[in-house]
Amino acid sequence: MKSYDNISDVDLASWQDLIELQKEHLTQLEADSLELIKEKMEKFNTYTSIIPVSMGKDSMLTCHLVRKLYPTKAIFNNTSLDCADTYRMVKTFPNCEIMNPEKGFYQYIKEQNIIFNRISRGCCRIFKVGEMVRRLDHNKPYLMWMGMRNEESNTRSGYQDEWVNEAEWGNTCWQGILPIRKWDEIDVWLYTIWKNIEINSKYKKGYSRVGCAVSCPYYTKSTWILDKYWYPTMRNRWENILKEDFIDNSKWLVMNCTVDEYINQAWNGGVFRDEPTKEVIKEYAKYSNLDEKIAAQYFNKYCDNGCKSQSGKLKRIKAKDVIGMNLKYHGRNISKFYCKKCLMKMYNMDEEKWNKQVESFKQSGCDLF
Repeated sequence: MKSYDNISDVDLASWQDLIELQKEHLTQLEADSLELIKEKMEKFNTYTSIIPVSMGKDSMLTCHLVRKLYPTKAIFNNTSLDCADTYRMVKTFPNCEIMNPEKGFYQYIKEQNIIFNRISRGCCRIFKVGEMVRRLDHNKPYLMWMGMRNEESNTRSGYQDEWVNEAEWGNTCWQGILPIRKWDEIDVWLYTIWKNIEINSKYKKGYSRVGCAVSCPYYTKSTWILDKYWYPTMRNRWENILKEDFIDNSKWLVMNCTVDEYINQAWNGGVFRDEPTKEVIKEYAKYSNLDEKIAAQYFNKYCDNGCKSQSGKLKRIKAKDVIGMNLKYHGRNISKFYCKKCLMKMYNMDEEKWNKQVESFKQSGCDLF
């Protein structure tokens, strides 16, 4: 590693220094964005103009630019997951309608028995965008001023000035406009400080994003450390939900990890490891009241008939009840296992008979279930 010990004079640039250095560039970005806003407002002059805001830096900048020209109404889609910093900010934000979901996030995931992750997600569709889509008239033309930027991701790198959210807006006649899509992150911050645009306090606590506190599967794991420090009540609540979900759904068998590993490393998506460790098997045996040798039988089992999943891979048996039925019918020391479909066919069961049999074994206190 290079040493800087011998450097005597280190002159660090302040934000104001950088603003002065970049003022011409920032002024041009501002002019280009304002010109785009004028152009699109004239093109879509029969549309009702709306600015969706999250209280994040990009939507705040977009709102600032649009409102330099037009007193456009803002909409805040309450995910029910934002932190106190964001809610304090939005309550004082002028000309802004807060759209609250019919059901909050925690109520929804409990009723649906689901934990959103990177592989199976629906948070934005249901909470961030969904409520706005549900409330606004689909037959009325809306012009949405969006704070998305090309720099943010590979997907967004191809976005143009005009953009339509076909996946989430559905059959509507709405049009999105991206006034700051060409801005880099440093441009956003320098301009925000220069023009004294309100900054969400959450950024000042070390976060690079401010939406959906604690439970966004796309937050980096370093963010989870910040959550424990800054928002311990929210984080503790989330950890308790994750623990309950893991145990109730026997996710040892799906993830090949312990409860602690799931909470602190693995809940946001994907199998944690290919094979369970002794610690994983031991913990599963303890929670399931099983001998460790029997508990090991529940992990990484595939249908012996060669059944395949929709992806074309051999079908892995992840459900505790299916493994339990194999062991109950064929003995606890078996080496061949069958998927639910094959077992039902083997014993001439339909779904109703299967469910009754499983429930009967559970009611009798059989520890395999």
